[in-house]
Amino acid sequence: MENILVTGAAGFIGTNLVAELIKQRHKVYALIENGDSMSRGRLYAINSNIEIIDDWQYMLRNANSYPAFDRIFHLATVGVRPDFHDIELICDVNIKLGCQLVDFAKENRSGVLVNFGSCFEYGDHGDVRLTEDMDCHPESLYAISKNASTNLVTGYAKTQDVKMITVRPFGVFGEGEGPTRLVPSIISGCLKGEKVKTTSGEQIRDFVNVKDIVKAIICLSESKYKPYEIYNICSDNPVSVRDFILEIVNVCGFDISLVDFGSIPYRKNEAMTFSGDNKKLQSVIHYPFPSNHKDGILDIYNTLKTKD
Repeated sequence: MENILVTGAAGFIGTNLVAELIKQRHKVYALIENGDSMSRGRLYAINSNIEIIDDWQYMLRNANSYPAFDRIFHLATVGVRPDFHDIELICDVNIKLGCQLVDFAKENRSGVLVNFGSCFEYGDHGDVRLTEDMDCHPESLYAISKNASTNLVTGYAKTQDVKMITVRPFGVFGEGEGPTRLVPSIISGCLKGEKVKTTSGEQIRDFVNVKDIVKAIICLSESKYKPYEIYNICSDNPVSVRDFILEIVNVCGFDISLVDFGSIPYRKNEAMTFSGDNKKLQSVIHYPFPSNHKDGILDIYNTLKTKD
């Protein structure tokens, strides 16, 4: 059993990561916002023995009062929504917090710090698989701040001799994701017998079950990774959005006539191809990503069907 700290523990990926770590019998310390009773309840629903930390400043000042963490997973972030423009909060959480965590890891004598970056750091490179050695051309404030964090926190960790890696997940979907995202919105609409409006679905994406995402990242953190490197977390199995939607309909047994392809225009400047190359990751861990999306789709379907 290891002592593991997870920041952003109550988010979509965070809760799935915590659940997997608990399943592997580790002791989890979860950092959440002060007074966030909803996050506290969400984590205690996973396991009542999770240690909740809701005072970040106290934790920073008292690093040695905690056990030396074997691994730290840093997921805390803000600004994913395109309409989020609180630049001060973006800088505080997406950039400054990572550097503070390096200081904490050094004083706490922690093991590896796993920094969660974003695939959106790359920006649009056209019809190619995205690789870790590509120049980044982020466009949104969120993506720009995440790329700045990757560069600054990595450089700072090197100066402080704190071992770290950065992971960039692609196309994450599955149990626990928000109701307005692609898979839940399609399943929810079809369960109600409503017409579901979508684009024509020509975009190419790499959709990955969140459960595979967290298992692969945990496996990477236990492996002979190269410190301070970036690793794409993706299946290397890109599909069109249209084919993905057809798979959802088929797995759930819906009537395809409920899906109205082409009724929504593409977003302005939408990247038509956005998928990653995972050769670097697989050279280290050889993770068996499934060739289909059935398990993640069924996780969402069963949850929504139960609610209905």
